[in-house]
Amino acid sequence: MSIVHYLSLHAESARTALKQLVRQPVGTLLTLLMLAIAMTLPLFLYLGVQSGQSVLGKLNESPQITVYMDTAAEQSDNDTVQNLLQRDRRLNQIRFISKQEGLEELQTNLDQNLVSMLDDNPLPDVFIVTPDANSTPEQMQAIFADLTKLPMVESATMDTEWVHTLYQINEFIHKILWFLAVTLGMAFVLVAHNTIRLQILSRKEEIEITKLLGAPASFIRRPFLYQAVWQSVFSAAVSLGLCAWLLNSVRPMVDAIFKPYAINIGWRFFNGSEIVLVFGFVIALGVFGAWLATTQHLLGFKAKK
Repeated sequence: MSIVHYLSLHAESARTALKQLVRQPVGTLLTLLMLAIAMTLPLFLYLGVQSGQSVLGKLNESPQITVYMDTAAEQSDNDTVQNLLQRDRRLNQIRFISKQEGLEELQTNLDQNLVSMLDDNPLPDVFIVTPDANSTPEQMQAIFADLTKLPMVESATMDTEWVHTLYQINEFIHKILWFLAVTLGMAFVLVAHNTIRLQILSRKEEIEITKLLGAPASFIRRPFLYQAVWQSVFSAAVSLGLCAWLLNSVRPMVDAIFKPYAINIGWRFFNGSEIVLVFGFVIALGVFGAWLATTQHLLGFKAKK
């Protein structure tokens, strides 16, 4: 078989499959909507996760560890601790607040007469350190433990609960995304399988006659595979359109919620490579479901024969 003849067979099968879909506009539309809705939820959640990554990155820079020096610590002790902190590559930023600066800030925020009644400055020298933004909660716990062991350090504090919550939320959203992608992907395969199965049953006599005339299994299977391709392409296009509509609808409401907190979400849509990947993945799922349906029918035909 020449390449030209082989390509002409595929082109004819693609045209036949498209005509078959056009002949049943209502059923085709309902099937496309069902497939598109199954894809829209994970795709839209993916857009939400990707859009929120910039906000998560900014929040991830906030956790800080406050290191309190012993009140009896001298300047040499502070210099030693500062040198050790500067040599720690796990830390991004180090800020030193002397006990005098702390007292002046206390006078600014409280009644100066009340502060002047103190005989001595009870405040310790403080180091405020910011770990690397990519540090995991376990790594931050290790940093915190090491800081408490520094010489003349009395104690340290860290908002560990907030950091853990931040990572848990991020991990939870990613798990939901993968769960929906897998389960709804399986649902897409089942819907495509059932749709092609119904098409096969409606053309059962035609297929059996074609098989008796000696047509190979690939010839019988090919139109149904292309029908699955067309369904996948159209449903993916509808799903992307629904994602764009949902994004434009949700964006003003979400921006209004986060506006008082000065949080700007970097909204984004699928780029070119992601759109190609979506179409490729959806077509693969649809063709797989159609292949299962046609294979099941051909095996059933052989068993009867």
